[in-house]
Amino acid sequence: MKTKTHMIVPVFIPHLGCPYRCVFCNQTDITGQQGRADEKKLQETLATYLDDKPLDQLPPHREVAFYGGSFTGLPAGRQENLLKQVQPWVKKGLVNAIRLSTHPLFIDAERLELLKKYGVSTVELGIQSTDPNVLELSGRPCSWEVMENAVDLIRKNGFRLGLQLMPGLPGDSDQTFAKSVDDVLSWKPDFVRLYPTLVVRHTELFEMYQGGKYTPWSLERTVDNLKTAVLKFRAENIPVIRLGLHPDPSLLENFVAGPYHPSLRYLVDCRIGLDEMIENIRDQKILNGNIYFKVPSNRISVYIGHKRENIQTLKTLFGFENVTLKPETNCDRLQLTA
Repeated sequence: MKTKTHMIVPVFIPHLGCPYRCVFCNQTDITGQQGRADEKKLQETLATYLDDKPLDQLPPHREVAFYGGSFTGLPAGRQENLLKQVQPWVKKGLVNAIRLSTHPLFIDAERLELLKKYGVSTVELGIQSTDPNVLELSGRPCSWEVMENAVDLIRKNGFRLGLQLMPGLPGDSDQTFAKSVDDVLSWKPDFVRLYPTLVVRHTELFEMYQGGKYTPWSLERTVDNLKTAVLKFRAENIPVIRLGLHPDPSLLENFVAGPYHPSLRYLVDCRIGLDEMIENIRDQKILNGNIYFKVPSNRISVYIGHKRENIQTLKTLFGFENVTLKPETNCDRLQLTA
């Protein structure tokens, strides 16, 4: 059993600080959180996660994360008050990092100086897309210059940088999403999150969907696009720390349409595994009969595929009678044996 090394203490501030309401957004229904993160609620959250627990029984890295809204869009006094509430746990050594997310419009030297004062180490930007038409149609217009300036300032001030993208927004296409991925790669973030666009009740996107003005991407199309994006990020050693929204009960209750799957990362990894096997087969010019792979034991499931889909695909594509996968503890990559 793996030992947990990282604890996230989540603090939700839905819609607070947002410059406008994006067509896809209803954070109350997505996160199940209502109301503002007031002093009492914040302290209760911190106490629940951290108090009355011996330090040596907690994961070594403990991070408070402000989710939702645009943190640096809040009035400076409100930002300072929220960050001050965390400081007693920082001083006790129970919190060793703070992260937050915000909009590129609300990044400047003065705001970043305040974050540094209270020990914020990571700033995530909701880029969502770098295509101006997609952003306009999604209700969050933002120029390339504003995004690039925000990235530069975050980097120059020594913060870890996270960037978020949302494939499948209104007006998005395979090509525009691929361009957004390439743009994000050029900024060299420390990590990324990829959140496929979902239709949720009580949003403008829901009304567009009902009126036939928006068609969500299929799960198949989304997995294909995410596969390509993940491979690009891996090639540059940029971790994709989240694929898809967390399956919160409130999200599931209000989800209407779109490429939702509770194990989206697994589906993407399975698709990558299938492509690896197909490439090996074609390189070796094996066209029929039986085929045998040695695979890393900790990745056997992604090569088999969801509901054994990869095995069946290989049989259908190449006419194999049997596809055998043998897990090997000391194997670090896929190995084909005819």
